[in-house]
Amino acid sequence: MFSLIIALLLFPIVFISCVRIPFIQNVTLIPRYQWNSTTVINQTCEQCLCIAIPSFVAFNCFPNNTCQLFYTFPITYKIQSTPQVRLYFPQRIFPNISQCCMPDLAYLLDKLRNGTWTYVNVSSPRNLQMDNNGYLVTVEMQPAKLDRFNAQTLTLVNQIQIAGSYAMTVEFENNAYFVGLMSGPIIVIDSGNLTVIKSITSTYITNLRSIIFLENGRMMVITNSNNNGTIVFFYQTSNVSLNYTFAYQKLTSYPQVNGLTAHNDSYFYATSYTNNSIYSYTAVPIGISWIETLVIDANVIRNISGGDFMTVDECGRYWFSLETSAVYIFDNLGSSIGNFSLGSGMIMDTLISDNYVMYFSDHSSNWSRIIRIDPHIQC
Repeated sequence: MFSLIIALLLFPIVFISCVRIPFIQNVTLIPRYQWNSTTVINQTCEQCLCIAIPSFVAFNCFPNNTCQLFYTFPITYKIQSTPQVRLYFPQRIFPNISQCCMPDLAYLLDKLRNGTWTYVNVSSPRNLQMDNNGYLVTVEMQPAKLDRFNAQTLTLVNQIQIAGSYAMTVEFENNAYFVGLMSGPIIVIDSGNLTVIKSITSTYITNLRSIIFLENGRMMVITNSNNNGTIVFFYQTSNVSLNYTFAYQKLTSYPQVNGLTAHNDSYFYATSYTNNSIYSYTAVPIGISWIETLVIDANVIRNISGGDFMTVDECGRYWFSLETSAVYIFDNLGSSIGNFSLGSGMIMDTLISDNYVMYFSDHSSNWSRIIRIDPHIQC
C-alpha cells in the first residue's frame, strides 16, 4: 500500500507560507479499525491545513467542507479511491506499510478460546455471508431454506423456504441473495422484501457448490463438483440486469472443485473437496484464460476428502475447513502454522468480521449449528 502512496506522490502540491504540502487527489485514508481522529466542519481544505499544522500528520478533505484529521497514522489502514476527496500530509511525512491487526497467531487463538461463544441450532448450514443489513446469512441444505440472523445475538430474523432441492451455497451481491441449488437453478432473492426476483437456469449448472462475483457483479463464477470439476463463468447481460448468460468454462486439473473465494477481479481461490487443497486462479491479461496454481496441499494433514470453504484473514493467513472440528491455518507460503478447534463438530465455513469476531458453520449430524466467537479484541 505504501508503494501506492509513493507512486501517487507525483502529484500537485499546495503552498502554505512557502512550504510545499503534499496531497493525493481522489483518495481517502481509512483506518481498518477504530483509530483516534478529529472531524471539523465548515472548513475548506486550506483552512483545515492551518488547523492541521503542526498537530496532525494527515487529513481527508471532503467536498462538503468537512475534514477528518489524524493525530497519528493508523497502524492498519487502506487507501480507498474516493472521487473529489484529497488526502493531505501536512507534516510531509507518510505512513508505514499497513500492518495486520493480529500478527501473533498464538495470542489470537488464545483470545478465541477464551472469548464469548454464542450458539444457534441450524439444520445442515452451508457457507456464511454478511449482507448489507448487517445480518448473518446462510442456507440450509435440505429442505432448502434461507436463514438470516442477528449478527450479535444469532437470533433468527427471517427464514424462508426455497423451492427446489439441496441448497448448496448463498452469495450476496447487488442487494440480493443468490441461492445455488445443486442441480440448479440459482434463485435470486431481494434482500429487502425477501421475494424471489429471478431464477437463473443453465445447462452448465450440473453439481453446483459455490458462487462468487467479480467485476462489481458483472461476472458470476460457479463451481461444478463433478469428477472432472469445472469452473463456469457467466456474464451479466446489462449493468442493471439480473440475467446472466454462459460465457465460458475452465476444466480443473483436480476432482471435485468446491468452495470459491474472491480476492479481486483477476484473482480468486478454489478448493478441492477430494484432494483437500487450495488453488489460485490468475487472469491472463489477454483473452479469457486463467492460470491455475496449487497454493496449499492439506492432504498431508487429513487424507480423507473434506476440503470445503476457505477464507483469508487480514494478516494473509488461510483458514481452511476440512470437515473436522478444527479449522486449519496456513501462512502465505502454504505452510501449516496452527489450527483452531471447536472441540466437536464438522466445520463447513469460517467467516471473519471486524476485530476477529468469528462465525463457524457446523454441519455435523450431531450438532448442526452456527457458532459466534467474540475474542474481545480492539485493533
